[in-house]
Amino acid sequence: MNKSKIFLLSLTFLFLLSGSVYGEEPEVSYVQFKLFQTRNIHNTLRLNTVTGEIVQIQNNGLKFLVTLPLSPNDGIERYSLHKTKNMWTYILLDETKGKLWQCQFSVKEGDDSRFCLSINSSSLSSTTIRKFSIQPLTSMFQYYLINQLNGEMWMFQWSTKDEDGYRWIKKQ
Repeated sequence: MNKSKIFLLSLTFLFLLSGSVYGEEPEVSYVQFKLFQTRNIHNTLRLNTVTGEIVQIQNNGLKFLVTLPLSPNDGIERYSLHKTKNMWTYILLDETKGKLWQCQFSVKEGDDSRFCLSINSSSLSSTTIRKFSIQPLTSMFQYYLINQLNGEMWMFQWSTKDEDGYRWIKKQ
């Protein structure tokens, strides 16, 4: 073999070892999309854990937007989705800021039956550390929001009623 062929083979071998392929997606160290099977067997919710966007996906292929993105796509996995005892309602939590939303999906036609309503629109933290979690209370409508780093707690409530005063959060 001549030197130019050996050189080309060496370069090809190094290229393959490096894993650098043109157009290859960058490695992601977080899970950007999570699927949640609802208690309605024909529906799945897809959560974008970075932006907070929720899409309802039906078995027949139809997709419905439950909520628009709440945050920019900054690469910080911050959102989690939590079932409630109501099969149509989930709690969306920003684990870095402590913000909460009541999100509902539906099998009915129309956008009015799918929504996300703010329970707590105020940031309780300014860091990007995932530190907030929720725990249900005896009432199906009430939960604790807990800062896992310092033990601070808030009680909050979601509701199926549209009137003011039924969705709230209080520091404990």
